[in-house]
Parts: sequence; C-alpha cells; structure tokens
Amino acid sequence: SQIVLSIVRAFITLKIASLDGYLVSSLISRKFKKFSRYLVLWLLIGIPSSITNSLLTKTQGLLSRSIRMNLTNKIMDEYLPDSGNSTIYQMVNQAKEHGSNGEDPTGVIDDPNQRITTIVEQFSDSLSTLPSQLLKPSLDILLGVTQLSKSGENVAEGALLLGMITNVSTLVLKIFTPNFSRISSTNNELENKFHAYHSRIVNNNEEIALAKGHRREMDILDMNYFELERFKRMELRRMAVYDFAVSFIFKYSLGAFGLLLCSLPIFTTAYANNFKLSEEIISKISADFITNRGLLVSSSESLGKLVSSKKNIQNLFGYGDKLWEFEQVLMDINKNASESSSIEASINFDPLIKGPNVSYGDEVSFQNVPLVTPNGTTLVKNLSFSIKPGENLLIIGPNGCGKSSLFRVLGGLWEVQSPGHLVIPEKRKDLFYLPQRSYLTYGSLREQIIYPHSIDDLVMDDLYLIDLLRLLKLDHLLTQASRGNSFILDDNKTITASAGKEPVESPLDIVKKWPDLLSIGEQQRLAMVRLYYHQPKFAVLDECTSSISPDLEQECYRIATEDFGITVLSVCHRTSLWKFHTHVLKFNKRDEKDDKVDDDEDEGAATVLFTKFDPEKRLERHNELIEVETNLKKSSNLNKRLSILMKMKQRSQNKLMYINEDDD
Repeated sequence: SQIVLSIVRAFITLKIASLDGYLVSSLISRKFKKFSRYLVLWLLIGIPSSITNSLLTKTQGLLSRSIRMNLTNKIMDEYLPDSGNSTIYQMVNQAKEHGSNGEDPTGVIDDPNQRITTIVEQFSDSLSTLPSQLLKPSLDILLGVTQLSKSGENVAEGALLLGMITNVSTLVLKIFTPNFSRISSTNNELENKFHAYHSRIVNNNEEIALAKGHRREMDILDMNYFELERFKRMELRRMAVYDFAVSFIFKYSLGAFGLLLCSLPIFTTAYANNFKLSEEIISKISADFITNRGLLVSSSESLGKLVSSKKNIQNLFGYGDKLWEFEQVLMDINKNASESSSIEASINFDPLIKGPNVSYGDEVSFQNVPLVTPNGTTLVKNLSFSIKPGENLLIIGPNGCGKSSLFRVLGGLWEVQSPGHLVIPEKRKDLFYLPQRSYLTYGSLREQIIYPHSIDDLVMDDLYLIDLLRLLKLDHLLTQASRGNSFILDDNKTITASAGKEPVESPLDIVKKWPDLLSIGEQQRLAMVRLYYHQPKFAVLDECTSSISPDLEQECYRIATEDFGITVLSVCHRTSLWKFHTHVLKFNKRDEKDDKVDDDEDEGAATVLFTKFDPEKRLERHNELIEVETNLKKSSNLNKRLSILMKMKQRSQNKLMYINEDDD
C-alpha cells in the first residue's frame, strides 16, 4: 500500500507543479477566468494530496506496529517460553558471570529489557519509514527528469550533466558522513548504562541511605552522565557538519544548477530560433520555467533526502545486529530444550523439569546428583535423598554449602548433571517454591494471592481467599485496599456496601504497590497465603518465614503441614520449627584438614548427611549442647580470671618484698 500511495503522491506532485506553471502563465497573460479555474483546480487537488499524505502516515504507523508486534512475539516466545525453560535466569546470570570474571562481553546480553522495548521500537520505526524514504525521492527524481526532457531540445544533455554533478556531490558528501551505525550503537549502550545505574539506586535505596552513600552514588551518576553528555556533544557536532553538507550540496548547489537547467528551454528554443516573444510565448515560457523549476527543486531536495536515508539504513543495520545477537543468544540457551523433545513426546502432562536425567513420580528424590554451578564449581559431589508425601525435610548447614543450589536444581534453573538422577512430581503445580522474599507482582490483592495464575485460572471465590488472609491475620489488608471506597466485610464474611452505597468492585480488586505498602513480615505471610491457595503436594520453603514472629511462624507451618497436607522441604534456623519435620539433610563444608580428595575439581565440596529426624531428641541434644558450651565458656572465663588473679598476686608479692628491702 505504501508503494501505491507513493506513486500516487508522485503523480500528484507532478500535477501540482504543472498547475503552478499554469497559474503563473495565466497571471502574466492577465486571464482572470483561467487563473480562477486553475486556482480552484489547485485547491481541489489538495484534497487527494492531503488524503494521500495522511494515508501514507497511517500505513507507515501500521507497518511499524505490525513489525514491532511480530518481532516482539517472536522474541518473547524465546525469552519467556511456554516450556518453562529458565531462559531469562540463565541469560542474566551468564552476563553476571562474564562481568565478574572480566571476560569478553561479546555474545553476552546484559540489557534484555532495553532490547525488547527500545531497540525493537527503533528497529520497527526505521524499517517502516524506509519504503517512503527510498521510493518517494526516487519517483520524484525520475518524473522530474522525464518531464524536463520533454521541455526542449538540449535538455537531455543538461540532465546528463546534472547526473554527473550529482555523482561528484555524493562522493564529496562521503567526507562529511559519520558512521551512523556506530553512533547509534554507542548511544544506546551509554543510555542503557545510565538508566541501569539509576535503576540500581532505586532498587537499593535503603542500603544506600543507611550507608550514607549519597555522595558516592552521585559521583558515579555524574561520571556516567558526563560520559553520555560528552558523546552527545560529539554526535551533535558531526551531525551539524553533515546536515550543512547535505543542505548546501543538494539543496542549493544542485538547486542552482537546476535553475540554470530550467533556463535551457528558453535560450535553446526561443532565442536560438529567433522567435518573436509574443505575450502568448512569454506566458508559455513562464509556465514551463515555473513547472520545471518546481520539479527540479523538488528533485534536488529528494536527492538530498535519498542520500540522508543512509543514516536510517545504517541505524537499521545497527538495530538489526543487536536484535540478531539477542535472538542467537536466546536460541543457544533454549537449545537444550530441543534435546528433550523425545521425552516430551512420550508424556502427556506438563512437568516442571524436562531432561534425560529426570523422571516423574510421587516423591522428590535425588540419586547421586552432583551440585555444580554454571561456571563449573562443584558444591556437592554426590547428593542422595528421597522424600515421600508426609515426610517433611529440614535442610541445615552453613552459608555457601549448597542449600540454595539444591533448590535451583529442583526448580530447573540448573541442569541435572550426570550420573545423577532426579525424581519429581509429574505436574508443575505439585511443586511450589517460596524464597525468603517472594515476588509480588503489580496488580490487585487477588492477583498477589493466586500468582502465577491469572484471573482466568481462578478456581476459588473471594470468600475463600478472604478466609486464607484471616488465617494469617492479614484481613486488615482488605481495609487498606478499600480505604476511601464503600466496602465493609461483616462478621458473616459477606462483602457489603457502606452507607447504602453499592460497591463497584471487591476490595480484592484494588490495585496498589504492594511491595512498598507491606513490611517484609507481611510479604512473607502473604506468600504463605499464596502457598495455601495453590495447595501443592510439595513445597520448598527457603527461609520464607524468617521475618514472622515465632508464634505465627509455627502456625504457618502447622497450617501448611497439618491442615493442607503439604510436604515441605524447608531451610529454617529457629528450633521451634523442628517439630514439623521428620527427616534432616545436613550440609557440612569440607575443611582443609579433612581427608584429601582425589579430584582437584571436587576440592572444597561439601559433604551431606541424610537421616531420619527425631525433633524431641534433637532439641534435647541441642539444648544440652548449648548448656555444655555455656558451662565450658564459664569454666574458660573462670580459668582466665584465676590466671589473672594469680599474676596480680605475684606482682603484689614482688612489690612488697622490694619495699621491705628498702626499709632495712
């Protein structure tokens, strides 16, 4: 459609140029009726011209929208695939590893959000404007030269000379032409870096405020801003020189030569043949001059636009390179998913993890699974344990020994390495993970509870969700959500209107910034409500109740394990929660003094002990251990005090003997 509209606009431009000549001709010949007729025709032709221009703008916008929509859908299918592959996690951590190791960043994407939003938009806009940028100037030049060649005998030679001058002008312009692709790429990198530093301050505002790091952060921002601002100044200087060269060479230099070319019909036709310049001939020559001048000026400007389109083309290649690199990285990360296609073909359910070392059953079982980080560090050489429904597992150990790594393997973020084998429940919904700080999405209170389900997947009514909130004393959130609205939750658990007003929506539908509104403890309780809503067979609780009061924390575990029958694999530090577990998995860091390891790669790997767990005996031994350690500490302190007193006594005796000798 853009091609057709561009052709129509080119012919309309040609017709308008002819009408300009006729208007001047009738004006010189003082023919008012003809002038009025041409003027009306000139106004009428403005209607299709305006319609054509507006349709061109609309089709250009629709083309940009279509390109962006298709491109975004294609990227998002790889970025957040339906298969559940942890593409975004692997991409972000890949960038972090390269950054921390100081490796070459080539092929590493550290700005996926920038590429999905800004770069895709820029690419779509540039590609959608390309047809009109190339086609319209080309048609204007072609029609202008064709029309001019009909105006006189020697115009063809003049047009050939104009073409030669144009080629020379284009070569001269290359001297002033910057590398638009490199400028665009560098500009995007600096802009993304500047935005990233601002985002880092927003995300870590509390830590920066407590550390009084405002001045340091200001220095970092100033440095990045001035780096960006210096580049912008350089870009403006280069673009100013380039725009001057394009304007002078193509608009004025070629325009002046075009005016000279327009005079050729007059000198070659009229004077060469010794025509007598009657009023009619003068009128005809004036019309031809105005028409040809308009076409040539339009052609020279179109030629300038055609040359200037090189900037858009180079920018387009730059945007395309970034998107192609992004797509290649996504395809490489998702390549492992295709390896399990044979497994996917043999199952008719939606598992959480797919792979050659994964099978499905009514348990969570690790069989000789090594815990290896993506950069190759072995945390645990051989991890084996099995938990069936009703057998709650307590996971303990020092920091950095591999507890969270176990959950990453269980959640499909890390690959199950050979010769290990993992057994997990068949369905994705049967295994749920709650970290120390759960993610709260932007949306209503209902959406916080049912996440990652959408409203369409909702299977419970509002009263059930409100009951879940009441279990953990979060029903006050309903009051916060409905503040300023006509909602009342009466004693019969019924949502009614206040003061006879009819509520527009449920308080669960109110949208607020919940991460900012709720304390850490409230966020953790809301996450537990989310767990109760989904009611999985197994739940991984990674210190997810650490900021809840001890009494309410025990109630959280009791409701999960007893009321809902959820089997938990939990990391927790309070001994009051031991009674909810039947098995223990203990991680121990390997000490340098421990037995030597044969493989250097496994040096420093943690050891693991899995056994049944008697909470009462374990708690009794734990209390006994604390008591013994306390007594030993007291004994040690008494021995130190005794040693100090003995030294003081010895010094006192020596000093007394010295005084007695002086007295003698």
